[in-house]
Amino acid sequence: MTDIQQGVSSVQNNKPITKPLFSIGDLVKIRGFGIVLAQSDTGLGIITKGPYSYKSVESYHDLVYFEWWCYDVLIGSELVRMMPENFLLEVNIDED
Repeated sequence: MTDIQQGVSSVQNNKPITKPLFSIGDLVKIRGFGIVLAQSDTGLGIITKGPYSYKSVESYHDLVYFEWWCYDVLIGSELVRMMPENFLLEVNIDED
């Protein structure tokens, strides 16, 4: 195994660096490119599954490593799988 392959392997096997922001049942607002992924005008969704830690090494020369949390989100009647966390905003409900 080359040094690059060992580096990629060790990065991909590590535990996630950050903690997820959402959990099942959370109400979220879809933002940014997530609106395109959702293909819906609703703009709101409910977390139905996750979080998943998605990891990717984008460049073998520089060993650029990306990691982000993804969720399955129910938006209207459509289930969007693996929606990245950075496309979601928390919706706080004032129950008073």
